[in-house]
Amino acid sequence: MSLPFEEAPLWDNAGLEAALLRETSRPLRLTLTTNRSVLLSFRRKGGVIHLRLHRMFLHASTAVVRAVARSLRRTSRSADSEVRRFMNENLHRVRKVPRQLPPLLTTGRVHDLQQVFDRLNVRFFSGSLRVPLTWGRGSGRARRGGLTFGSYDPVLGLIRIHPVLDRRDVPQYFLESVVYHEMLHHHLGGIPDRAGRTVYHSRVFREAEARYPWHRQALAWEKDNLPHLLRASAELERKRRAEAAALRR
Repeated sequence: MSLPFEEAPLWDNAGLEAALLRETSRPLRLTLTTNRSVLLSFRRKGGVIHLRLHRMFLHASTAVVRAVARSLRRTSRSADSEVRRFMNENLHRVRKVPRQLPPLLTTGRVHDLQQVFDRLNVRFFSGSLRVPLTWGRGSGRARRGGLTFGSYDPVLGLIRIHPVLDRRDVPQYFLESVVYHEMLHHHLGGIPDRAGRTVYHSRVFREAEARYPWHRQALAWEKDNLPHLLRASAELERKRRAEAAALRR
């Protein structure tokens, strides 16, 4: 399978496995895949690391390969960040049909998402994040009896926020906590755990999330106001469907 890289691969299968063996100093078996959901996974069996990598890693630099090895040895947190950055930067290459960004709407009736994002970006990321965001359509799916208030699409690199939060009775700190959560998904990506599974709400993620000063207040506010938000979300969805039906007539 060829990938839409302009440059030729830096490795072949045997060369990449040999480099990883050399860097890990541990018995290792490499399998290259075209799995578009799980780009990196591994397990240990009989003293051997069984590593599965997407074929995009044939285009990885020596620095990224060394970072993969350090992640397998669990000797460096920064290595996880290097590997995540490489995967995030190349996610668009693993899809058969590239997706386009939808129209972006950041100015709501009450809250301006871009202003919220910019404040958080300066405060927590030194202004370094470049992530488009938009109010969603209002069809957020239920999760554990609740709502998905925000989501991050790693292929588009897009943050969506549920429009039920564009209300005067939603405090600024709660909206900020949701946007900050999704910004962390972009910044941190997924981290392979010791079993080789990709974890998105890792310990590193939770520690970073807790740095938001009103994190606990936001959790408490959600718990107290979830029934109200569920009703408001259902009403938004009814209106959206009614408007869509009217346009089809």
